[in-house]
Amino acid sequence: MAFQHLLIERRAGVLEVILDQPEKLNALGIGPGSNREELLAALSMADADDDVGCVLLRANGRAFCAGGDLSGAQPTETPLDEHLFNAELVRFYSAMRATAKPVIAAVHGLCLGAGLGLVAQCDIVVAADDARFGLVEGRIGHPGATEIVPLVGAAWAKFLILTGELIDAATARRIGLVLETTAPQDLTTRCQELARRITSMPRAAVLLNKAGISNMNDAMGVAAGRLVGRAYDSLTKSMSAVAKAPDGRAFADILREEGMTGLKRARDAQYSGNWLVPRNDKPS
Repeated sequence: MAFQHLLIERRAGVLEVILDQPEKLNALGIGPGSNREELLAALSMADADDDVGCVLLRANGRAFCAGGDLSGAQPTETPLDEHLFNAELVRFYSAMRATAKPVIAAVHGLCLGAGLGLVAQCDIVVAADDARFGLVEGRIGHPGATEIVPLVGAAWAKFLILTGELIDAATARRIGLVLETTAPQDLTTRCQELARRITSMPRAAVLLNKAGISNMNDAMGVAAGRLVGRAYDSLTKSMSAVAKAPDGRAFADILREEGMTGLKRARDAQYSGNWLVPRNDKPS
């Protein structure tokens, strides 16, 4: 398959899938021909290849993924439109989780919104020290926290979506969003080494151990919780058309009339600076 938005590299049993739209900060599109669909095709290709033992997901440019590509999304006008949009996201996330081979995400720069939902489906996430994570869509009345609740718990998920504030890589590690952090210049090589180690393990055991842990997680309530959360996501998304900026204008109107530049300007009028004070201590 020819990929338009991804690069594919093979190294010693590791399939490296590289998001390659740096001009868009690797924002995720939706629907046929999008980078989301190409990503699923790449993961399916990895599962079908007996020589591949692990997948490494990384990105080119200054951001891992700056969220969803709002400029390319079809407008939604009715509750059914919102339901179908949400169902498409559910299908994408479900297909990612169904990948049999382990998936490692190497995150640098910005990882926002849909990018956070993306890494939440990966088995292991390693972040560069310069990585920043956030659910900025909460600031314009959109949902987005459902996928991270099992990883970080209710309080942190609420903080991230209710404020839209960004957290640094050290905080992301402390709350369980990422497994480990590393110097930016070492991120790729560290993750390649981890992927090679997993690839060298007994293949059947790796596949079955991943499946066993994932299924146990679902049996403990994550799958049922996801259904409830997604129902509220559809409801929240249906109200996003009337979400207002501080000047009283609807964010949806601002996006339509002024594009992403105007949307960011209106969003930034809500507050400046971080409420969360970075901690100097490192997790043990």
